[in-house]
Amino acid sequence: MKTRFFATYRLYLGLFLVFVVLILAGCEIATVPSIDLSMENDEEAAKVTVGSLSGIVKDASTGKNLRNAVVTVVEAGRSGKTNSLGRYTITRIPTGQVTVTVTLAGYASQTKTATILKGKKTTLNFNLEQEKANTLSTITSPTPTPTPTDQSIPVDLLTKYGWGKNNVVRWKNGTVYVYDATEGNGTVDLVGLLNTWNEIIGGVTTFRLSTNSQSPIKIYYDASKVTAYGSGTWGVTTVWWSNYEITRAEIAILPCGTYYGGMNLCPEPRLYLHELGHAVGFGGHTSNGSVMDPTPRNTTITSTVREMLAALYQLPVGYALTKAPGVPKDGMAVIPMKHWE
Repeated sequence: MKTRFFATYRLYLGLFLVFVVLILAGCEIATVPSIDLSMENDEEAAKVTVGSLSGIVKDASTGKNLRNAVVTVVEAGRSGKTNSLGRYTITRIPTGQVTVTVTLAGYASQTKTATILKGKKTTLNFNLEQEKANTLSTITSPTPTPTPTDQSIPVDLLTKYGWGKNNVVRWKNGTVYVYDATEGNGTVDLVGLLNTWNEIIGGVTTFRLSTNSQSPIKIYYDASKVTAYGSGTWGVTTVWWSNYEITRAEIAILPCGTYYGGMNLCPEPRLYLHELGHAVGFGGHTSNGSVMDPTPRNTTITSTVREMLAALYQLPVGYALTKAPGVPKDGMAVIPMKHWE
């Protein structure tokens, strides 16, 4: 009987001690701050606002992998070349839907769209068609002469600041309409700025403001697109051409606001004048105090800019300037502009 009593006693004492240990352990654990790993991972993922793009570029007829094809993400202004296996990879592309073009000498350019996801690699393949032998015969008023016969035309300026080093790339003769979705930010005289470029060009091509949103040149606010080009970027101009003729241009600018860690920016005449200069045909940047400098301080249009644009529109579309390799028949250029700090 006594033995049974002590056995029962030990059993209950053991259970009591286990109960006390569990309580103490529970209290100790409760005092330790909990860590929500899923939330931490979500926060880290939220910081990732870019993805990547990769794929293969092939000859549509032979299936051969094409080397040195240039793949460009229009909105991001990022590009890469295919390797010996025809493969390419472009990283750090802002998320969302993007336009992607591929160009390679001897092939017709190709454009597709893709959706870039955060932290993901998107695959986009291309099959390029070879250009036909008589493609260049469709150029408007081309000349077989490798250099202009009129020696007063500044060839060096055209090859340096135009859309390439071979054939003249410009707008067609006549009127080209411009749609301004920003309405000059309420303070900028767009008509006056367009007339400034019109006077320099000399009348063969005239740029006019329009209310038609389908006009070939469009100006609009797009903070996400502009800031994707890096700190201080104030505006971005994208120009497309086909058969050596500029066919479309888009000017994305920042609306008034605070950007890049405290920089207060608002559209000004120098911003509009600079971007319109690219849209009408000035394909490069100067470094002589012109409004076409990459970070312009003013609205000054220097003689370099005037001579280049005037010369560009003296020659017909597709005019051969030099024998050096130049731009492809169809193409696109993206030119970001930094704000002067």
